[in-house]
Amino acid sequence: MPNVVFREARIPDFEQIHALNHRVFAEEIGQHHTAPDGLLVDRFHAQNRYFVAVREGVVVGMISGHAGPMFSVTRRLPDASLLDGFPKPLEVRLLAIDPGERDRTVLAGLLWQIYDYAVSGGFSHLLISGIEERERMYGKLGFRALGPGVAEGAAKFIPMALSLSEQMRANRVRVQLHERRWRRHNAGPEAISLMPGPVRIHPRIERAFHASAVSHRSDGFVERFEAVRERLRGLAGGLDVAIFPGGGTLANDVVAANLKAAFAERQGLVLANGEFGERLVRQASAAGLRFDALRWAWGKAWSIDAMRDAMARGPAWVWGVHVETSTGVLNDAEALVYLAQATGAAVALDCVSSLGAVAIPEAGLTPMLTSGVSGKSLGSYAGLAFAMRSGDWSARFGRAPLCPTFDVDRMIEARGPMSTVPSSSLGALEAALEQYYGCEYAMARRFEQYAALGKRVRRELRAAGIKPIAGEANAAPNVTSFELPPGSPELCREAGFQIAHASCYLQAQGWGQIATMGDFGDGTDGSLDALFGALRAAERIVTEHSLVG
Repeated sequence: MPNVVFREARIPDFEQIHALNHRVFAEEIGQHHTAPDGLLVDRFHAQNRYFVAVREGVVVGMISGHAGPMFSVTRRLPDASLLDGFPKPLEVRLLAIDPGERDRTVLAGLLWQIYDYAVSGGFSHLLISGIEERERMYGKLGFRALGPGVAEGAAKFIPMALSLSEQMRANRVRVQLHERRWRRHNAGPEAISLMPGPVRIHPRIERAFHASAVSHRSDGFVERFEAVRERLRGLAGGLDVAIFPGGGTLANDVVAANLKAAFAERQGLVLANGEFGERLVRQASAAGLRFDALRWAWGKAWSIDAMRDAMARGPAWVWGVHVETSTGVLNDAEALVYLAQATGAAVALDCVSSLGAVAIPEAGLTPMLTSGVSGKSLGSYAGLAFAMRSGDWSARFGRAPLCPTFDVDRMIEARGPMSTVPSSSLGALEAALEQYYGCEYAMARRFEQYAALGKRVRRELRAAGIKPIAGEANAAPNVTSFELPPGSPELCREAGFQIAHASCYLQAQGWGQIATMGDFGDGTDGSLDALFGALRAAERIVTEHSLVG
């Protein structure tokens, strides 16, 4: 059975809250008269902050709090002036749990939510009208009676209060224990990653990653290392491949260092239409390269005409991002290679997100230098970086000396790794290449699956009323950025998915992101249906809220 999710209530929950309120306080306890529609709206509904327990979209428990100035408990007090001794009270009401869910976990989760809210809000006391039959339970929680029970309908209610400061002093260890238990329970099963890293891992690749470690200098490891390089060469349009420990930033630092070694002070060109194009601008500058930056608005693809005009000014090299991960734009790298061939410029490409998802353009007569990683579209774990270059790169340009970490020529010429490469990382990458790219047919099928899945993501977003950032003609197959409806990360998490939204560049734009990298097939197996349902719900909440407002 799926875990219960604890959270603050949202507008779509209110009808279920009113129905649970009716079932417990009208039908079961008899405090109120039953209503034909089966709904009971609390008289403090507009002031209440509701916290709920939800299982598979159904509200199975609730609790509420409100800060006054009118309190329900007042009419049950023998002397209303008793409340004057409480500096900042919070009244806790409507603790109701579906009969089939009445266990310690649900009760503890609801109580913890209201306790956490009260402490965070600086409240001094909790006030309740406790059902007389449950006085002992409330006493164990720290509540003390303020007067005798008062009849209301078929039930009797005792006015009670709990001092939060005393509770925290007397039961600090117990409170911390309850907090850890509740948070561990509420974390639920691990969410499926729809981040551009870490990606969803196939069980075969996971098993390979956890195999026993072997020396990176052993003959068997070197043989596997060279076989992996050859597989990557086929994915990289025939470019020679250097493999070294690191991520995408390091891979592009290596590219920058090799551009500097080859071209020294000769002028280049950097293309930028998103965060990672801007990162190339920063890396080129840090490497001491001389260059002009050609920029477009985020979400727009490279303009062929603008590139042609810039290339006509004769840059020695040009560097850009193939799949701009921040916006979900697939830039026209083939057109760039064609223009560079006509002018004699060298091309450097950031293929960190594109390698394994789309074809890398053939170099032909154009000198090329590209970057890639193991942990994105290839479907393996992060940890290995690649620099890939055409065979005549050094012969054509020569190079200044480089430190071993950046020396792509020496890494390509060497048999086996130049520095320590963990066998776990290589084994996982090897398994991923065998799983998805074992032959030309498998490679083509993998590209088709990525394309089909990307189209479905964008289609579902548009059907939900959510706008993808990239136009369809220039959309990347494996990452989609979109205008983020408020609350959608939480709804997606409840549905079992983690979407990207916390990066500074996404927050600055108000965007979310779905990266379908790794083990997803073509998305027709129904595994993403709950994700799209959550996004539709998020957009519906926004629409309903705007109508109410």
